[in-house]
Amino acid sequence: MFRKTGTLLTAALLGLTATIGGAGPAAAAPERTVGAELSLSKLILNPTERGYQGSAELTVTNTGSENDYFYYKMREPVPGAFQFWGSDCDAFDQRVEQNRRVANCSSPDWMTLDPGESFRVTLDFNVLTDPRNYPMSMGGGWVEVYSVEQDEPVASKSFGALFRSTTGSLIRPRPYVQDTQPDAAIESVGPVTLDPEGSGMLLLPVTVSYRGDAPHDSLYIKASPLPAGSLIYYTVPADGPVGSNRALVPGLRMMPGEVRSFGLLISQPTDPADLQDVITLEVTAEWYETPDANPSDNTAQTTLALAANG
Repeated sequence: MFRKTGTLLTAALLGLTATIGGAGPAAAAPERTVGAELSLSKLILNPTERGYQGSAELTVTNTGSENDYFYYKMREPVPGAFQFWGSDCDAFDQRVEQNRRVANCSSPDWMTLDPGESFRVTLDFNVLTDPRNYPMSMGGGWVEVYSVEQDEPVASKSFGALFRSTTGSLIRPRPYVQDTQPDAAIESVGPVTLDPEGSGMLLLPVTVSYRGDAPHDSLYIKASPLPAGSLIYYTVPADGPVGSNRALVPGLRMMPGEVRSFGLLISQPTDPADLQDVITLEVTAEWYETPDANPSDNTAQTTLALAANG
C-alpha cells in the first residue's frame, strides 16, 4: 500500500514539475537598438562669376530597431562658405570652431524615421574668392549624426572641398589658402544732397570696398556722433528701414576687390547749425568679432552740410 501510494505521489509530483517546467519564464522583450548610416557625396566647387559654388548630398538612414528622430551637426570645410539660407539645413544652433561655422541642423520638417527609412538634404556652399586656373582643395569639414535617444553621435564623416580650375581640371590640387581677417574700407563719402524723392531728408553717398577673401557675413556702416534729431532711416537702395545710426550695407557679401556705392538717408538735425558738425563714418565686416586686417581705412569724416548745388 505504501509502495503504491508512494508511486502515485511521485508520479503526481513529476507531472506537476513537468507542467511548470513546460511553461518556462515569460519571453523578454527585445532590447531597443539605436543607430544610423551616414553617406555624403563629394563637395566639388565650380568656378562662377562670383567665386566658387557647389553642393553635397547628405543621406541619413535609420539602422535602429524603432522609429527615431535624428539631427546632424556640420562644420564647413571652408570658412564662411556654407549657405544657410539656400540649403536644407534648418539650423537651430551655431558656433565657430577653427574659424569655421558649426551648425546643428534638424531633419527636414523635423521628421522622424522608421527603421530602414532615410532622409536626404542638399548642402550648398559658395566661396567668394577669385577663380584660379589650377585646382585647389581645403579640408577641415565634418558631419556628425545624433539621435535624441543618446548624447554621443551615432555616425560621423569627415569631408573637404575640391575646387575645379577655370580650365575644368581637378588633378593635383593645390591647398587653398584663405585670408583669415576681413578687410573692408571706405573709398569715398559725399557730397550731401537733399533726397530727390522729396522726403526732405539728407542723402549721403558712400562708397566702400572689400579687400581679400576672408569670410564675412555682412558689412555695416555706422555714423557717429549724429546731431540731435538725425538718424539713418533708409539706405539707397533700400534694405529695409533702419532708424538708428548703424545700417546694413545693401547687397550680398562682397568679392575680393569689389567696390559698392550706396546712399544713406538721414533725417535733418533739430538745429540747422549742427549740419556743420563733424561725424565719423565707419565700415565693419561682421565675422564673429574678428578684427579688421587694416582698420586705418575703415573710417572717414564728413558733415551733413548740403553741397553748394544741393
